[in-house]
Amino acid sequence: MSSLQTNFRLYYFGRLVSLLGSGIQSLALSLYILDITGSGAAMGTFLLINMLPRIVFAPLAGVFGDRLNRKWLMVYLDLFRGIIIFLMAFLAFKESMGIILIYGFQLIISTMDIFFDPVTRAILPDIVPENNLTSANSIVNATDSFSYIVGPILGGILYPLGIWLVFVLNATTFVISGISEIFISYEQTTVKKKITVRQIWEDLKDGVNAFKKLAGVLRIMIFIMLTNFLMGPVIMLVIPYFAREIVGFNSYQYGILNASWLIGITAGNILLVIIAKNKSIKRLFLTGLFFQLVLFYTFDTLTFPRMISFFGGPSWIYLIFIAGFFVAMGFFNAFINTPVGVYFQLATPTELRTRVLSAISLIAQISMPIGMAVYGLIVDKYPVHLVIFGSLILTTLITLVYLFTKTFDFLESKPKTENSIVESSETV
Repeated sequence: MSSLQTNFRLYYFGRLVSLLGSGIQSLALSLYILDITGSGAAMGTFLLINMLPRIVFAPLAGVFGDRLNRKWLMVYLDLFRGIIIFLMAFLAFKESMGIILIYGFQLIISTMDIFFDPVTRAILPDIVPENNLTSANSIVNATDSFSYIVGPILGGILYPLGIWLVFVLNATTFVISGISEIFISYEQTTVKKKITVRQIWEDLKDGVNAFKKLAGVLRIMIFIMLTNFLMGPVIMLVIPYFAREIVGFNSYQYGILNASWLIGITAGNILLVIIAKNKSIKRLFLTGLFFQLVLFYTFDTLTFPRMISFFGGPSWIYLIFIAGFFVAMGFFNAFINTPVGVYFQLATPTELRTRVLSAISLIAQISMPIGMAVYGLIVDKYPVHLVIFGSLILTTLITLVYLFTKTFDFLESKPKTENSIVESSETV
């Protein structure tokens, strides 16, 4: 077994166990908050606290990821999260875990999460050969989706045994993940500099300048941001609203519908592991984009009032049809997100990779809350099938503009920068 294969397996194993533990805790902690407060506002506050560090600290996380040893940063963050969650388990066992403490602990954990996440993506091109990078990302994305499906199910089973037990299990997974990462063979390739306030500010400027200069990245990112704004809320808000409030699916049916999207993404990434090696990123991306749009247009016809009546409202037959389309759309969504993620990794020099990936993540996340707010107002005033149709038309027009201007050609081969970004960053 080569050292590169060993590195990826250690990386993969650590990620798998820690994400499963996090998925279990996420569901159990949500139930726990509702049980001890009985308040939707308390749950909303928890979600806000969970999101806030991702917006505030994303740029700073990129700086640390490009200046410190990525492997040891992953190790320490995993072990520290494990220690903190063991402390939560102790307090919960003593019945001393109140809502304020939960908020405080979650703020700390979410802050460490945002420092950890971009580093795990940035290190992949350093431990995986370029021709295997799409397959490696597909495995990682499939693992993520699998964890998001299985983790909450296990959380629902384990929660009645005690929230402290859930904390112990999750803390243990973080410790196991940290230990597995210790054995990854990795030498720091980024520039080692003393981290000062001035250096952090200069590095932030370098990251912004690099993002602007990378050929194609900014233009592809704008496309992702626009489509996230248009279609992200359709998937996360409009269709769930349609399923629950208009069709009237029960909670069990609603859960199946939500899981079907992730099942499709998992299946798509599994297929990519098999077929993606030496395949063009552009071809995979456009294949996913085309079929997802076609499936979405077809799915929209199922949301018309006459179709709801035809299938008898919240019937199992209707659910099977809708869930089947969700699986298929999630399947081709993997062909969009995974290849473009590989493109971003390859486009960025390792010296700047964490900063640029953090900026990309931040931009993508900022567009989603804005879209949610806009669609939240629209969906109350207009029929769902028209809202989805309008979003699809706008997405199609944007896609056609990008096709005709040949912007997607940037995905064709290994990206190159327009200017010597590395040289400019090192002269600061």
